[in-house]
Amino acid sequence: MKPKDILPTNQTATDAPREWLRVKEACAYSRLSKPKLYDLMNRGLIKSSSLRERGQVKGTRLVSFDSLRQFLESRASGGATAV
Repeated sequence: MKPKDILPTNQTATDAPREWLRVKEACAYSRLSKPKLYDLMNRGLIKSSSLRERGQVKGTRLVSFDSLRQFLESRASGGATAV
């Protein structure tokens, strides 16, 4: 699945490439649960950023698409080998 496959319906694939995903989009792309994704972010295995103004309780958490993709690739097992 590519980032364009998980774009919101109001956004087209011709828009700028997505470098950062919201948590919901990252979960949809990776098929990881939200708690598992947060666990990986807390352990420093996936890069993320929190956008929160001073004094705010809530913010927006963004997940690096490249970091998520690299993590998944590093955990992938090989397929069938060519003869």
